[in-house]
Amino acid sequence: MQANIIQFLSNIALSASFLFIPNLARDLGATNAQIGLIVAVYAAATFAASYIFGRLSDIYGRKLFISLGLGICAVTFLLQALADPYFVAPFLADPWFLAVARGLAGFSLGIFPAALIVYVYDTAGEVGKFSSFGALGWAVGTFGAGVIAFYYGIFILSSACYLLAFLVSFTIKLADENRLRVPFFPKDLLKKNQYVYAPFLIRHIGANCIWVIYPLFIASLGVDKFSIGIIYAVNTTTQFVVMRFLSRFKEKPLINAGLLLAIATFLSLTIAQSFLHLLPIQVLLACSWSCIYVGSLTYLMKNNVERATSAGILSSVISVSQVFGALMGGVISQFFGFKAPMFVAAALTTVAFGIFRVGNRSA
Repeated sequence: MQANIIQFLSNIALSASFLFIPNLARDLGATNAQIGLIVAVYAAATFAASYIFGRLSDIYGRKLFISLGLGICAVTFLLQALADPYFVAPFLADPWFLAVARGLAGFSLGIFPAALIVYVYDTAGEVGKFSSFGALGWAVGTFGAGVIAFYYGIFILSSACYLLAFLVSFTIKLADENRLRVPFFPKDLLKKNQYVYAPFLIRHIGANCIWVIYPLFIASLGVDKFSIGIIYAVNTTTQFVVMRFLSRFKEKPLINAGLLLAIATFLSLTIAQSFLHLLPIQVLLACSWSCIYVGSLTYLMKNNVERATSAGILSSVISVSQVFGALMGGVISQFFGFKAPMFVAAALTTVAFGIFRVGNRSA
């Protein structure tokens, strides 16, 4: 129960803070390429922390890193409010300060998720329902951000949610944990799971080509901030419903289905022209991501003893894909328009699907 509450609160904080970063950066005078860089800094920091602390959780145990990460997030996510020119320090309202603040937030974000996921798997066995509370948190956070609509208020909300989650973490009681010796660079673990990590990475690079400019694309269709929040909330609410039923399916068919649905999603975005067009696409996107994420995570939990390390690597894969995807999407959209990243995403996901199919045949 405590883990679900932490997952819910931390994802409210994460999604609310994430939603309008491109818009805030644009208001501070950033170009599309600079927006991509800001997102990439955040993702690079999360990549490093996810890898480091996933491994440390296998070595030293889970609870320390759950509480530590949530406590630090409460501080670093509040720092982002200083980038808002209408908050207390208008002289910090600069794209480069925003990049620094996002980097600190990203690093703190990478400390606790792997430890929390493994705690859930070890105590409850199912990650689908647990993940669904993250999706519900995203729904509440994105909708809340749309309601608040001013930047520093959103960051204060994020910090408050992390603080509540930090307090809840002290009520977690962990059973005896197996402490493992994990090499700093677990090449055997990477090789063993390469046909999960590689397609996930390639698909997510493509997706992040879109997400870095997605709020700007939606705004270009004449959609206001409140409606942008609704669009994101439809996605995450659908994830909450779908993820709760995925544990009954086998992992590889889930990943297969998720990749195919992702291709359909990205191609559908190229023809969207209004708010109403985006709503069914968000449902399709939610089903795609739910299948890929739950399928990949469950596969890693079932097939690896070093569960926190393997989950941390998956989080790192997500983050490194955000680095490359954000940089690519920022540059591509600046020179070729908002639709170009969507075609790139569909092409990359087709490659990812092919790699996964080859891996299944050779396994």
